[in-house]
Amino acid sequence: MKTKKVLHLFTAEFPFGISEGFLENKIFVLAKKFELIIVHPLWSDKNGTKRKVPENVIIKESVNKRDNLNSRNIFFKNIFFILKVLFLEFLHCSNKLFFISKIRLFNALLIRAIYDSSNILISFAGNMTESVFYSCWMNDWALSLAVLKAKKVIPAFVFGCGGFDIYDDRHEGNYLPFRYFIYKQASVILPNSKSATDYVIRKNIFPEKIKTQYLGTKDNGINKFNEYSKFTLVSCSNLIPLKRVHLIIEILNHINFDLNWIHFGNGKCFEELRLLASKLPSNINVEFKGNVPNKDIMEFYKINSVNLFITTSETESLPVSIQEAISFGIPIIATNVGGVSEIVNEKTGYLIDKKFDVKEVASLIGEFKNSSENSASFRNGVRNFWLNNFEANAVYEDFCQELIKY
Repeated sequence: MKTKKVLHLFTAEFPFGISEGFLENKIFVLAKKFELIIVHPLWSDKNGTKRKVPENVIIKESVNKRDNLNSRNIFFKNIFFILKVLFLEFLHCSNKLFFISKIRLFNALLIRAIYDSSNILISFAGNMTESVFYSCWMNDWALSLAVLKAKKVIPAFVFGCGGFDIYDDRHEGNYLPFRYFIYKQASVILPNSKSATDYVIRKNIFPEKIKTQYLGTKDNGINKFNEYSKFTLVSCSNLIPLKRVHLIIEILNHINFDLNWIHFGNGKCFEELRLLASKLPSNINVEFKGNVPNKDIMEFYKINSVNLFITTSETESLPVSIQEAISFGIPIIATNVGGVSEIVNEKTGYLIDKKFDVKEVASLIGEFKNSSENSASFRNGVRNFWLNNFEANAVYEDFCQELIKY
């Protein structure tokens, strides 16, 4: 049943660019539940890719340029509010010397959030009490929404989180700016894995507000598996150091049968990885596909036989790339980090240690090739696990009810 409420959806760049692929599934489910959705991308490349959205979705212009931002004027107009928030953060910051050393930066972040909050106000459609505010991340938008809530302009907001916006060690000084203030103002906080939820609860910052909310993926069918085709290994990630794609290449150096390795994604490590891959033995065929729209990756999975999906990442939240692969029935080999173990288990593939031995993983792939797991029957079980845990319509039905509640 569709509510008459308006959903304000705050994204990093969706529907522009190719990141936040999970929203390509989510937006169509949300559009069935809300009368109107107003999407607020933080960044946008108007000359780049713009993905399809339902008819009842309006896209606002991004705020990334902030052409009219007058920091001095905003500071003096909001001086008492800014000082109050900064003092609150200082009290609850575990690294107070770091906070003091970066006070100018944090002041600038807060000024920017106040400026962005004024742009949000312009977007209200009708009565703001009939609006639902949801940020996909604990980022600039979540801070702006916290400002509006603290000033009693909006009654409530909700935000999701999943990686960079959860873990302290991904930030300078092991400090995630304004977590206390944002958590205090939010109605509910939705980490996208149980692992992330456990981490945040251990921080003991309004733990009663924290609730796991999985991401879901759309049903695009089942992979066209052919046991007689050349063995195909697929990976999908940004080519950046923490994804450790070089370890896949090291594993492939120890594979002694014919194998196709196909990687989707690009990044600053591309040239280095391409050079490493060029030295692989002749029985390994490599394709770097680069940045490919999510719909094209889904089409690839649908029409090409894929034996195995692999990720050797150093850290993860709850990878949508793995959810997408298992939705097609493709088994997984993945490092046991973050929330990966919530997807990868004996029903869907193999977990490997974060500090794995490349020869052992190569041997595991060889064993898999000749095992009953490399079969249509096992793959049906992989897909069924996805259907029972990560199918978009079921996952986002609960999510929509959570949003409307607040």
